[in-house]
Parts: sequence; structure tokens; C-alpha cells
Amino acid sequence: MSDWREEILENLLQDDRPLIIALDPDALVLEEGIQQAILNRGYDIVSYNDPFSFRIVYESEYRERLERWRDDPVKLIVRFPHDRRGSVPFDLLRDGSCVTVRINDIFPLFSYPVVRLLEPVYYDALYESAKNYRGERMGDAKTREYILKTVFRIAPDEIRDPTDLVSLLCRIHYERKVVPEELVNHCLEIWTRLGIGKEEIRPLFNRDRFMNYLQSQWVRYINASDTSEIHFDHQEIRLYVETFFLEGSLKPIEVDDTATLPEWATCGIIRDPLADARRHLRNLLSKISESIPGENARYADWKQIARLWAGAIMIRGKLHTSLHRGESEEFDRLHLSIESAFRDWLLAHFKSLPNQPYLPAPVMVHHIPHFIAHELARNGGRIALIVMDGMAIDQWLIIKEALGNEFSYREDSVYAWVPTITSISRRSLFAGETPAFIEHTLGGETDEERLWRRFWSGSSGFERLSVGFSKGHHLINESEVDELLHDAMPSILGLVVNTIDNLMHRTTMGTPELHSDIRLWLEKSVFPDLLAGLLERGYAVYITADHGNVSAEGVGRLSQGLLVEETSARARLYDRAVFMEQAHSKYPEDSFAWEGDYLGTGHSVLIADALKAFSDPGKEVVSHGGVSIEEVIVPFIRVMRVQ
Repeated sequence: MSDWREEILENLLQDDRPLIIALDPDALVLEEGIQQAILNRGYDIVSYNDPFSFRIVYESEYRERLERWRDDPVKLIVRFPHDRRGSVPFDLLRDGSCVTVRINDIFPLFSYPVVRLLEPVYYDALYESAKNYRGERMGDAKTREYILKTVFRIAPDEIRDPTDLVSLLCRIHYERKVVPEELVNHCLEIWTRLGIGKEEIRPLFNRDRFMNYLQSQWVRYINASDTSEIHFDHQEIRLYVETFFLEGSLKPIEVDDTATLPEWATCGIIRDPLADARRHLRNLLSKISESIPGENARYADWKQIARLWAGAIMIRGKLHTSLHRGESEEFDRLHLSIESAFRDWLLAHFKSLPNQPYLPAPVMVHHIPHFIAHELARNGGRIALIVMDGMAIDQWLIIKEALGNEFSYREDSVYAWVPTITSISRRSLFAGETPAFIEHTLGGETDEERLWRRFWSGSSGFERLSVGFSKGHHLINESEVDELLHDAMPSILGLVVNTIDNLMHRTTMGTPELHSDIRLWLEKSVFPDLLAGLLERGYAVYITADHGNVSAEGVGRLSQGLLVEETSARARLYDRAVFMEQAHSKYPEDSFAWEGDYLGTGHSVLIADALKAFSDPGKEVVSHGGVSIEEVIVPFIRVMRVQ
């Protein structure tokens, strides 16, 4: 653990009282490493965002236990997103120890407003470099220069020409670093003075916009290399571009004459589709195998693996019948390694995910409404959220491929709730709350509209906006789109498209069959018409999923009748632990108990382990409910017009 985290923890946990009030305006308590350390020391963390929701949890789960904490050990940190002690309820101040944690306590020699622009993931680099700093306290300009140099390795005055600039941007996006807008402005001011800065450079600090730019320039390079603005043969740029093609960030293009192209450029062209796909899959599996995160990984590390693995699943689906036995076995071995490592990491770290900040991007599905509410408050207009029931990332890649060049995208992913079933994860998504904060957590799907409307009616500033909700769509005829787009258009629209989940549960031959069915649906689907219509009407359009899916092999059915309250092929929920234990004892090697306390209902949860399912022995099913990376990490996409 980095020293700056130790400083925060020492300040926060100096008192041995069971209740700690953390005044945390910089969200330090929510930083991944700090939050995990707090949880490992036996504390629960509850954020005080809404008084009503907080009281539901505090009064039902903590008050009495804190009063008799010596007999019933419980330790709780209540986090406030500000440093106003006067806004803390009296009973909490009376019973707890109040501590303030601020980022300027860690970095006193830097400008606080500038440091606060950084995401916490960059604090490590800044802290390490600051250990050797012996100068005076810096102002805004000096702090910007220092952070650019030490954290992002950007020395603006050393960029001399467009090739230097493209090489720099390639590195930034290869490392998936996000440079704050104010620091981008600082760079542009210097580059303008040097004669290489143009306002058109600003969008290229956005990864998706930069990849679109690279893609367009690659087409020009391949078709007529002298017209490209980018020197792709530059050694550094070439290495980054090869990786972008491998990861799927750039797409190979068809070309008639390859005789004049350098050998390295074959990574970005289509010659023999079958051979190219096999080579791509082989290289992708090698990269993934070398990159499987360890036990101390961050959630972002697993999101990156999920993206790469989804690409591998998509390619394997296309090659399904042409793969050699050895290639299939290699894929399956890696698949099991990924799922084992992800399960172990998730068991250790899941508890730290729900409290993560929803800015600059949501981490879990219940953060999404808060994120889009922030975007709506900042930009105005209208918001449409399309939830594709059961869509995994590999299936989004198929949809994106079918949509062609009609739209552009800002692609990310979020974590679903476990167990990954609709009644839990999708209700949490529309409520903008963790399951523990939702009454009747297992109440089915019928109240999703009520939860969606309640979120927006309770969000300050949105009470007067019209809110729409619609579900059960399959988008296979124009009348569906006409009905959605020609009604009185609300300011905020939530839609559920059920096609993928319906196809999934009909699948009998695994993921390749599901991929084929999705492609057939897309051939006649009016999904592109819906996206285009929403964009034309001024909506900011987002696509996500409540959970994903995975292909699994049955180990046997559990016939427990009314003993189980809710079930899927990959998860079972019980209102009594003894029933769960009975089921687990039947398949001890193929199942494990999941922490039911996350749900706030007292239920016990049994999860099918690895790539197993509670279905007929040996039968292959595509389902959800478990903790595979395909079920848990799902797409979160912003759809935009092509610019």
C-alpha cells in the first residue's frame, strides 16, 4: 500500500470507537485501495447521500448493534461528501468520532484546485515524485506543469512536430490515461506558441475520438500513403498501432493490392479472413494470458481484460467450426484461468465496488442514473437509457459490427450486481440504489418503472421533467419505433429491449449459436432506426445491460421446490441458510456461497462455480446469475452521430 493511503488511514482510524463520521469532500474514503483496507479492518462503509435511504439502512442494520457493540462487534464509517460538520445529524456526532480527510493534507505543496482535478488512480505517481521535491509551495501554473511531467510524462515544450504529438497521444491512450481538461488547455497554450497547436487537437485527448481519427487516417495510409496526416511508419507510432489493432480499438480494412505495403501493416488489413481471424485470435489469447490481473488488481484492470476477452469470444464464434482441437482446448484452458482469477478477485473486492464514485464514470449499474443525471444537469437536453436485457460485451461487439459506420461510440463497461439476475441487478440499475436500499429486493421486475420514476422525482432539479419508461421491446418492426418516437417525447426515457435475453434462454448449442441468432435478429431489426430517431430528436443516448451471460455445462438439477425463492441456471437464492447449505453439500466442488448481506434481505445465495450450471448433467446452456467475467462486466456505451 502506498504511503499516502497509510496517512489517510492513520488519520481516519486513530479512534477505536465503533462509529466514525468521515467528512470526505475529495472522496478519499472511496478510493479503491483505501476502501479495501477499511473493509479488511472490519469496518462497513455507508455513504450519507440521501437522509431517507440512509435511515432505512442505519436504523435497521446498525443502530442497535452499535449500542451494544461490545457484545455484537460492529464497526461503521458513515461517509459525508463534504466537510461541513454542522450538516451531520446530531445523533451521529453524539455517538461517533468525527474526522475530516482532505487531499491537500497529503499534497500540501501543490495547488489544491489543480490536484483535485486528478482521478485518485494518479495519486501514487504524484506522491512518489513529491517525496523528492524540496522547493517552495507551487501555484496553479507550476502545479499543472509538475503533474503533466511526473504523472502523465508530458513535457509540452518538447513536442516539436505533428509526429511527436501523435506519438504522445498514442502512448496516453495505450496507457488509458485521462488528462484533465485544464491540463489539456495548458498543453494547447504552449503548442499554439510553438506553432503546432490547433483547437482540433483537443478532441484527440478523448480516446474514442482519437481512435476514430487513427482509423480514418489508416484508410488513407493504406489506400494512398502520401495522403495520410500520420507517419505510421514511425517506429513508436507503428508499435502502438499494432497493439490497437490487436485489442480491437482499430479495425482492419480490405485492400486490393498489398504489394507496396510494408510487412508490419498486415496487422491492419484483411487478406484471408479466416487466416487473419485465426492469427488475431492466437495473438489476442497470448496477450490476455500474459495480462490476467492478480489479487491486488484494480477494477479497471479487469474491465480491460473483459474487453479483450469479449473480442476473443467474438472471433472464436466466427471460427467455431474451423478451429483445430488444440486451438479450442487452448481457448477453454485460458477461459477457466480467467474465471478462476476473476472469481477470487471478486470475492475479495466486490464489497468495495458499490461505494465507488459515479464520476468520472459509473463503476456499477446502479451508478448509471446518477451519472446521466449529472450529464443532464451539465449539458441539458434529453437523455435516453436503453437497457439490453442480458447483453454481454461480446454481443455488443456483434451489434456494433452490424451497425457499421452509421454511429460513433464512447465505449466503457460497468459491473452488474451479483447474483447477476434481473430482479436484482436491473432493479438496482433503474433505482440508482444498491439492493439493500430497495424495499422488496426480490419483488420481481414489475416495479422497475416505479423505481425509475422515483429516482428522477427525488433528484434535485429534475422534478418537473417528464419521465418515460417502456419495456418488453424486441425491435423487429417499424411500428415499435414509430410508437416510441411519435408519442409525446419525455425528457428522460428508460427502455428495456428483451431480445438477447430471450434468444439466450432458447440457445441449446452455446455461444456461437447465440451469436448467430443475434446476427439474424440484426438483419431485420429496427434497432438502428431507434438510435437514429432518438439522436435526431436531441437525445443523449446510452446503452447498457443489467447482466451478461456465459456458456456453462450442467452438473445436475436441484429440486427443492418452495425451499428456493429465486433461481436461475447459475444462481439460487434462499430465505434460510440451511437450505442453501443443503444444496451446496450436493455439489460441493461445483458451487459456492455468495455473501447474501449485499442484498440487505437476509437471503443466502448459492452460485454455480467456474463454468457450471444447475441444469441437466453435461448439457450446455447459456445463462446468467453467476460471477463469470462475461456475466458481471457489461457494456456501458454512449451512442453519437458520426462527426
